[in-house]
This record gives sequence, C-alpha cells and structure tokens, in this order.
Amino acid sequence: MKQETVIKDEQLLIELNNQDTQRIETLTKKQNAFILFLIFLSAFISLSIYWIYTSTGNVTLDQLLFHLKVPIKGTNIGMIFDYIKWTFLRIILILLVVSIVLYFFENKIKLSSIYKKRILYTLSKIILIISVVVVFIQMNIYNFIINQIKASSFIEENYINPAEVNVEFPEQKRNLIYIYLESMENSFASVEDGGMYEKSRIPELTQLAKENINFSNTDKVGGALELKGTHWTIAAMVSQTSGVPLKISIGENDYGRHKTFLPGAYSLGEILEKNGYTNYLLLGSDSEFGGRKLYFESHGNYNIWDYTSAIEENRMKESDRVWWGYSDNDLFKYAKEQLSEISQKNEPFNYTILTVDTHFTDGYVCNDCENEFEDQYSNVIRCSSKKVAEFVDWLKIQPFYENTTIIISGDHITMQSDIEELASKNNYNERTVYNAIINSAIQNTETTKNRRFFTMDMYPTTLASIGAKIEGERLGLGTNLFSEKQTLAEKYGENLVREELQKKSIFYNNKLIYNQ
Repeated sequence: MKQETVIKDEQLLIELNNQDTQRIETLTKKQNAFILFLIFLSAFISLSIYWIYTSTGNVTLDQLLFHLKVPIKGTNIGMIFDYIKWTFLRIILILLVVSIVLYFFENKIKLSSIYKKRILYTLSKIILIISVVVVFIQMNIYNFIINQIKASSFIEENYINPAEVNVEFPEQKRNLIYIYLESMENSFASVEDGGMYEKSRIPELTQLAKENINFSNTDKVGGALELKGTHWTIAAMVSQTSGVPLKISIGENDYGRHKTFLPGAYSLGEILEKNGYTNYLLLGSDSEFGGRKLYFESHGNYNIWDYTSAIEENRMKESDRVWWGYSDNDLFKYAKEQLSEISQKNEPFNYTILTVDTHFTDGYVCNDCENEFEDQYSNVIRCSSKKVAEFVDWLKIQPFYENTTIIISGDHITMQSDIEELASKNNYNERTVYNAIINSAIQNTETTKNRRFFTMDMYPTTLASIGAKIEGERLGLGTNLFSEKQTLAEKYGENLVREELQKKSIFYNNKLIYNQ
C-alpha cells in the first residue's frame, strides 16, 4: 500500500513538473514573441522613415497626413513595390538575427531566465523608444502639434474672397493652356542662367523663360519660392488655382470622404466657367489619386481625361501601363489630338495638362530619353525639356495660337532626395518653381525680376495674362505679379508668411474646408 502511494506521489510530482515545464515554455514563447514584435515595430518605423527621406527628400508630416485622408487609387505600383521590397527584406533580416540572439540567450548563456528576459526587454524597449524619438524629430511633429494648437488670424486678415471680386474679361476672350510640369525647378538650369549645373538639364525651358515672360526671384531665370502646403502635386494645383495652401487639420476634415474638397474656395476654373469657358484637364495618371478629380470637378466642372479614360476609350490596355499610367509621350500626343478638336468649338477654353515622367524616384525613362548624363534623373529632366519645347512649337503653328496664352509652371520643386543633397553641397539655398508665360495678353516686364512670391500668386497672374482685369489685383492670398502691388512675401517677408500659414487658422477651417 505504501509502495502504491509512493508511486502515485511520484507520478503526480512528474505531472506537476511537466505542467510547470509546459507553462514555462509557453511563457517563454510568449515573451519571445513580444520581444520580436517590439523589434518588428521598431524596425518598421525606423526603416519606413528612412526610406521616405532617402527617396523623397523634403516630404512633410502634413503631406503624409493628407494622403491618409484621400484616395490612394492610382499610386505608382512600382514605387509601392520598391518600398515593400526595400523595407520588409531588411525587417526579415533583422528578425532573423534577433531570433538567433534569442536562441543563443536561451541555450548558451548561463544566466537566469528572468535576467535574460530583462536584458532583452530593456534592449527592445530602448530600440523602440529611439525609433519613436527619431520619427518625432525627423517629421518635426512637435512643431506640427504646436501649430495645430496655436491659432493665427493671418489668413483671415489677408484673404480676398475671389467670389466677391469683380473680374472683368475682354470682349474677345483668350484661350488658356496651362502646363504643370511635375517637379520642375530652376536649379536644373546652368549656373550662367541661375541654376546649379555647369551643363543645363533644361536648356529649352530656360530659353522659353528668357524669350517670354518669366517671374523670377533673381535677375536671371527664376521662379516661385517653396511654401509648405503647396509642395506636393494636388497642393500645388490648389495653390495655383485657388490662391491658398492646402492646410491639414487634426480635426475631421478629410478632403474627399464626404465628396467635398475645399468647398469654400473659389478657383480659377470657377471664374472661367462663369465667364463662358469650358475647362479641361489631361493627365497621364489616375485622376482620383490625391483627390485631384474631386477638386477639379467641383471647382470649375472640368472635363477630365486620365489613365482610366485612355483605357475606357481603347487608347491603351491595362497591360500597357507604365510608371503612373502612361508616359508624357502619349500625354502630348493626346493633347494635340484633343486641342485640335476643342479649338473647333465656338467657345473659349482652359486646357490644363499635368506631366508625370519627372516624378521621383529617378523619373521614367521613355524611348526618347538619351544617356547624356551619368544619372537617370538628369536624363529624364533633359528629355522632358525637349518634349515641352516641341509641344510649344506645335502650338505656335496652330490656328488658335494667336488668341491663346500658354503658361508653363512647375507644380513644386522636386522631391528627388539627391537633388536636395546636391543643392546643399553647392550652397544652392533657394530652389524655386519654374514658370514661363508665352503669348500673354499683357506684356509688362517691369515687374518680373527680383520678386519674392509664392505659387499662390500665379492665380491672379494667370487671369491677368489672358487679359482679365482684377479689382484690387488680389485673389485668395495671391497677388497679380503683373501689377505694382506687393505680394504677401514682399509685404511681410516670406519667413513671417511661412510661420503664420503653418499655424492653425479657424477661418481657413470654417470658411474653406467646411464652407460655413
């Protein structure tokens, strides 16, 4: 009897020991999984931010937040794959190394299990904290939060509501062709013409600027100063057509979810539509990306042709997609076909084009691109300059040219990171957005050089270039550059304007975002 009791006790002890062992093993697995999760989170945050900044250079938090609020349909798939490949391959490698370290700690190092875990927990938490701090500093989150809290009345005090301004058009209305050149800045020109290269990447565009009207920050070829809220494509287009930056609020505005996009703004397209113009927009990517379709349809009822339209009209197949949709070769071919048709109508038109080949990273190399320079992006920029010049030459021999103003403008300075590095290395501190106005109704060149202005000033300037007279010479936050009136940058200094426009504006939120 005693022997049976001893056996039972031994069996019970074995079972308890087995249960304890299982609990310890389960706990160890959970602890290891949690450590791996912390490492994964740290690596994901750090590597994502590193990829963003090495790929895009000057991306900002408000830009990232904006794209979280609007459709991402139409994003360049290649860029997404580049991000996934670059980031997650490194994350997998890091997790593999950490797993080996965990195994080594479990089986080789003769320390107590609790002490081992404390070391690993501490290390993983330190890495996570460092990652968060790096993001906080790199994205300038502190200043963003402060600017969302600290309110400014600057916009309210300086905003001129375009809907309430008398804009008088000539009896014979001029057509407008507005060409947005993706990421086109004046640094691509030669040093002699105001750029930063010994050999110009944009000789044709430079010549167009010199032979026509070019508003410049210097006495050479130059352009508009960069401003936060105007430094990515849709923000730049809003700036140049509505005279305001695209401001992001921490509140519930979402630029699209409720089918509105700055409903309180009154834009170039709306003024032109009111005065008998038909508005058109041509772009080689999906117009839904970034809310562009919503903005242009709700602000001037634009007829939009994009990548999706090309497929629907059997101009191309989905399998023909390159880069963001179709290349600028096709873009200008379609533009010629459409303008030939549109110009036959007995009505003035506003035809807007957005190029895409020069988008970061490194641009798209089409069949026409030559290997003139060592780096791909320079060759793509060079190719774009030739294409635009060829298109302008074609426009000049069309019957409608005599009564048409052509505006060529960069949307913003490039986000190509190595351009930013090169500019810093060469002490080229003032990178500006390119512009040239061809066949303008007004030929005043006395106000074109040594100007301090932002792309917002292109709004009233565009209307003046087609012969419209603007009461007070100002619309939105923009000033007609043909006039003697000071821009906000000239009146207050660009640094003060930058600071004030980054702050929270109750007026902007209520009037422009919510239209209250």
